[in-house]
Amino acid sequence: MDFIAQKTKIFAILFLIFATFGSIAAQSSSIYRLPAGTRIRLRMDAGINSRISSMDDTFTATVAKAIEVDDAVVLPFGTIVEGRVITVSSADFGGVNGKMDVRFETIRFSDRIRRSIDGMLVTRLRPASGTAGKVLAIFGGTAAGLAIGAVSGGGRSIVTGAGVGAGAGAAVAFLKKGKDVSIKTNEEFEIELKSEVTLPASDY
Repeated sequence: MDFIAQKTKIFAILFLIFATFGSIAAQSSSIYRLPAGTRIRLRMDAGINSRISSMDDTFTATVAKAIEVDDAVVLPFGTIVEGRVITVSSADFGGVNGKMDVRFETIRFSDRIRRSIDGMLVTRLRPASGTAGKVLAIFGGTAAGLAIGAVSGGGRSIVTGAGVGAGAGAAVAFLKKGKDVSIKTNEEFEIELKSEVTLPASDY
């Protein structure tokens, strides 16, 4: 009877030890999961631009702000994130601005440890507004036409001059080239994870 009791006690102790280690392992692994919707702040290593970049060009950025989960650093500052240009078109005449879409595909912890991700820019790339330039070109042409019309004799000449000037201004605006979009070297920006990522359980 004592033998059975002793064996039962040993079994109970082993079960408790196994359950405890299993619980610790489960807790340890859970903190290294970044859920979909997590935002990561990055700093661009070498700039990309819609004027010179091509589809499928790759680039890297580094983590500019470490991410912590339950007081543990799971994504340290300086970690390399690899991205790819997925669509791009350069600026064109007529005020057509450049466009570029990028995707972030890999977090690189070392040469051997990587994690695939699906990350997109939080804010879409947009050029600085060029509307003011177009308005000024048309307005400037109209003003010049009014001046020419006034010198020519006033009255109907002023109206004709204004029309000619406006047309010239519109032509200038049409010939004006749009602006390209870019992420500059050392520029900081945020990406958002579209799916969950499990990170390596390491001490940093």
